[in-house]
Amino acid sequence: MDHVKSQIPQWGKEADRMHEAVQKTDEVSIVRVLARFTNKQRAKLLKTYKEKFDEDLQLVLNSKLSQETKEVVSALLCSPVNYEVQSLHKAFEQQDYETVVTIITSTKSMLLVDIEEQYSTDYNKTIEDELQRIRDNDLKHVLISLLNVDRPFTNKKADKLAAKERARSLHNSGDILALLCEPLSRNQLKETLNAFLSLYRVNINQFIDEKSSSLSIQAKEAMKGFVLHAENPARYFAKKIKHANQTQMLKTIISRSEIDLYYINKEYLRWYSRQLHDAVYKQCSNKYARLLTVILDYRGQYSESARKR
Repeated sequence: MDHVKSQIPQWGKEADRMHEAVQKTDEVSIVRVLARFTNKQRAKLLKTYKEKFDEDLQLVLNSKLSQETKEVVSALLCSPVNYEVQSLHKAFEQQDYETVVTIITSTKSMLLVDIEEQYSTDYNKTIEDELQRIRDNDLKHVLISLLNVDRPFTNKKADKLAAKERARSLHNSGDILALLCEPLSRNQLKETLNAFLSLYRVNINQFIDEKSSSLSIQAKEAMKGFVLHAENPARYFAKKIKHANQTQMLKTIISRSEIDLYYINKEYLRWYSRQLHDAVYKQCSNKYARLLTVILDYRGQYSESARKR
């Protein structure tokens, strides 16, 4: 396979390659060219294409591609923040709260702030305004609470003594949401959950079911998802993929393509004894699957989507 090159791309040649694919309306080749690069690099390709052929590549593609391919290409060309904003808006419109939960529970605080600002600019309403429309009051409360946590991003080693103190406090209070809403780094939250298991030998999901029995199933599942993401993001997304429709599948593959798609691939195989490619073909239309597996082949390599965790 022609894997993504580590050297600096020759953008003139890449623009030529794209132009040839566009002229033939070769949709797989178009996606293949785009998938070889990062999101920032794709912006350079768009700029070079415009300079060389005096055409807006995005407009050209919109006029030539089938609807399914346009969805995939638009996702590849969209900036990470705008892609999350558009995905959220679509999810709210379709009452796809599974996607809303995924974005809120898995997005780092700094990026979530940018998403909130852009959402307000684009749609003249806040994400919290949108969350107020959720009929499930328990889920609404959990998501608004998690949305407003100012969680620090740091790779600093966790404080084990503080983790044990919080674990004891959680055991006494039973209030898992209060713990999840503390402004803790991922390392500190993960250490606290590990300390809880070590001290009390209680599965956290079972603990949530017992101590939050009055809450709706959706609210409890959102908290369980947040916990799983804190413990193992790749496992979290592998589980999401297992039950994803093709829109959700695209969302996961694109949004994790420069973060941990390699690890998600490994976790999916580990837990479900199947390749991620197989899941894509089972859960998506053949055409959609063919395009998504092109992205998987390029962006799912260790060097391309395996940031230090």
